[in-house]
Amino acid sequence: MRKSKGLLFVSIMLLICVMAFAGGKTEEAAEAPVMEKALPYEGAVIHFAVAAEQFADQLKVFSKEFMMETGADVRIDILGYVELMQKITQDFATGSAEYDLATMDIVWTGQFEQEGWTKDLTAWINRDKAEIDYDDILPILWVMGDWNGKQIGYPLSAYANSMIYRKDLFEDSGEKAAFKAKYGYDLAPAETFKQLSDISAFFTRPDENMYGLVACGARGPAVAQDWMEYMRGFGGQIFNSAGEVTVNSAECVESLEFFVEMFDKWAPAGAIGYWWDSRETSYRTGQTVSQSSWSIARAGYEDESISMVAGKTGMAVPPKVSGADAGYGVGGWGVSINADSSEENAEISWEFIKYVTSKQAQKDWTRNNGAPIRLSTLTDPELNSEMPWLADVLTVFQNGDGDYRPRVPEYSQIQDVLGLRINQAITHELGVKEALDLAAADIKAFMK
Repeated sequence: MRKSKGLLFVSIMLLICVMAFAGGKTEEAAEAPVMEKALPYEGAVIHFAVAAEQFADQLKVFSKEFMMETGADVRIDILGYVELMQKITQDFATGSAEYDLATMDIVWTGQFEQEGWTKDLTAWINRDKAEIDYDDILPILWVMGDWNGKQIGYPLSAYANSMIYRKDLFEDSGEKAAFKAKYGYDLAPAETFKQLSDISAFFTRPDENMYGLVACGARGPAVAQDWMEYMRGFGGQIFNSAGEVTVNSAECVESLEFFVEMFDKWAPAGAIGYWWDSRETSYRTGQTVSQSSWSIARAGYEDESISMVAGKTGMAVPPKVSGADAGYGVGGWGVSINADSSEENAEISWEFIKYVTSKQAQKDWTRNNGAPIRLSTLTDPELNSEMPWLADVLTVFQNGDGDYRPRVPEYSQIQDVLGLRINQAITHELGVKEALDLAAADIKAFMK
């Protein structure tokens, strides 16, 4: 009997030990780390030079998402317009490969191709045509990034040029009655420059700190680009169809006379020193009633944290000289891959381009200060209910002129010349014709 009890005791103890041992092994197995699947580009670092445009912060958001999905660290360096051009051209020209990716103003396309600074994206595009849904990206945007049959820039952020105006003032019954009594026709967005002149004079009221029309005046690229918008409205061109320099033509002279008159009569005194951000601030604070601008700024007018005119803005096609057809200017930014990037970095850069321009990313892009490049985005019902001006933007893109500013390889030099000579005209250092004659001579000198 005692022997049986002893055996029973031993058996129970053995069972307890076995159970304890088994339990320990189970707990140990549960605590063992789960091996994660390796990310395809773990540890890779890509450097991206980005213009200090409204979309820059969203690219940072996309870079974090891309890192979580791929392991690649895309480091965003945000630079002002002039600094960006200086840094990337030095990098490209010296082969230092500081940057793998760079945003490019579409007017740099010819220069980048001619110098061989960036990779031709054509083979990648053809390889992945179905994945990127090539035909969903607006055709004009592919054209703007192409030079000599090479796709130098991939569409990133498309801008529609338009006349921005204070819709609330244009629809005010008192303002409408006073305007018609003075000028004999109805107050409405200007279709001609004569009408724009009348409207600008009517709304210029210095005692109320309100001015009719504003543009960038500071010496440099801003004044050059703003004047070119008016130049095209008057039918002027930097070059004619034969490639001859025509920047001092009668049409260009007439446009610069109007531009100078704007600063003399209808713009705030400080506009002579305005760059793009100051011009936009002048409109958003209610100081000016109208401006020629790009659609990238449109969402900001509705942002009450920076705008005093939320809900009060209209967009219209910029005016033209009487009898001319409406003009639709298109600009914006593409993205390029440095020709000196390693094969691996170039492939990762291409994957990042596809990621940020995908259909899936475009809604977030558009809702966070990015300018859409896809037809499906511009016609998206949800986005159109939030941003009813997208239909106007689409009209410009579908009828647009991608050479609104000439994309020739010498564009940067042309812009430097105009940035000086146009400023000298509006500050009255030079007469209008004298300024444009000098500009023509300067441009001819380096176009030989």
